[in-house]
Amino acid sequence: MKSNEIALSNRLSCAVNALQEVEQASDQAGLSREQANILRLLTEEMISMTTDILQNCKGSLWMEWEGLSCELHLTAVAPIEEEAKAAFIEASKAKANAPVKGLKNRISALLAGMLSSETYPELYTSMGAGFIEDMSTGMSPLYLVPTWSLAAYKEGQKKEQKDAELEGVEKSILTGLADDVIVSVKNHWVELVVKKAFEAPLQAAMPKFIGLSHVCIFVDDMMEAVSYYQKLLGVIPDHYLSHWKNEGFFKAGGFIREAADGEVSIAFVNVPGTKLTLELMQYHYPEGRKDPVIFAANDVSGARHIALKITNIKEAFLHIQSMPDTRLINETQEYKVFQISETSPAEVHFFDQDMRESDTRNVQTAQILSNVQYFYFIDKYGLQWEFEQGHSDIGD
Repeated sequence: MKSNEIALSNRLSCAVNALQEVEQASDQAGLSREQANILRLLTEEMISMTTDILQNCKGSLWMEWEGLSCELHLTAVAPIEEEAKAAFIEASKAKANAPVKGLKNRISALLAGMLSSETYPELYTSMGAGFIEDMSTGMSPLYLVPTWSLAAYKEGQKKEQKDAELEGVEKSILTGLADDVIVSVKNHWVELVVKKAFEAPLQAAMPKFIGLSHVCIFVDDMMEAVSYYQKLLGVIPDHYLSHWKNEGFFKAGGFIREAADGEVSIAFVNVPGTKLTLELMQYHYPEGRKDPVIFAANDVSGARHIALKITNIKEAFLHIQSMPDTRLINETQEYKVFQISETSPAEVHFFDQDMRESDTRNVQTAQILSNVQYFYFIDKYGLQWEFEQGHSDIGD
C-alpha cells in the first residue's frame, strides 16, 4: 500500500505535513506507537539531510508498506542551473574531504559524483563499496541509474575492516534505526529510500514447560548446607558459585528495594534417583533473617512441601529420626509412617468428569491411594518434605 505524497520544500510546514502523513500511514499499517515513532525519526532525518544537501529542495515524500515491511520514499530535484550545480559540487567536495565523514557528508558527495561522474569521478567513488544493480532493471548502475545501498556499503566496509570509516557513518539516526538506505539518481532527480521491517509483536501465551528446573532453598552457611543435604538425602553436588555479584539479581527480586546490588553464593546439588535439583542460596549482602520460619501443617503460606517417591519408607523414617537439626512434623511418639485411609471410587473425581460419573479410572486411583504410605519432616532451613511410597500415578 502507499500513502499520499507530500510536497517537499525547505519550509517547516512540509516536514510537519510529512510527519502527519507517516503517522496516518503507520496507523493504517497496524504499527504500534513505538514503531510509528521510529518511522517519524527516520522521516525527520531524511528531510533534514535532503534539505541540507540540496539547499533548495523541491520534491515529494511518501510511505509504502506491505505487512510490517515499510519503505519511506523521498524524491527531490537536484541543481540544474550551472551556477547552482557548481556550488553544490564544490560543497560536496569539501564535505567529502572533511576529517569526520558522516553519513550526510558522504551522501552529499555521492550525489554530486552521480550527477557529474564524468567531470568529478573522485566524488562518484568516494563512497567506496556500496554500489548495487539497479533495482528496477537488474542492470549495473554504472551503465544506467547510479544506485548505492548503505547496507551493501557497511557489508563491504566490514569485509575490509575499515572500522574508522564505518564509525562516522553509524552515528546517523538513519544507520542506527533503518535496515537500509538506498540512494539513486536519474537525470536530475534524486531518490532516497529508507527501508525498515518490524517484527510482529509477541502475543501472550501459556508457558511451554519442558521440565522442572530446580527448587531453591535459602541457607545461612553454604558448605554446612551442602554437607547437611548430603547426609539427609545423599545429594550429589553439581556446581558452585562463590560470592557471586549481580546488580540485576537483587533489583529484580522485589522486596530488597534499598539494595543497589548484592552478593550471594549458590550451590546446585542433585537428589539421586530423581530429576530434582536443589539450588542452595546464601546471601552475603544484604543479609536477611537468619532463623527459619516454621509454619504449622495447616497454615496457608505458599508452597508447603517437596514430595519424593521412595521404595524403603520405614528405613527412611528411621534415618530422618536420627538426623540432627531435622524434625518430624509431629514429634510425639505416636507419629510414624502412615498409610492413607481406604479411599472409595466415589471420593475420586477427574476434572473431565461430571461429579456423578464414575469409570475404571476412579476405581484404579482409589486402589492406588489406599496403598500409599507417607510421612512429613522439616529440615533445618524450614523446608517441609514428604516421603511417599506406593503409587505411580503422580509425576510419571
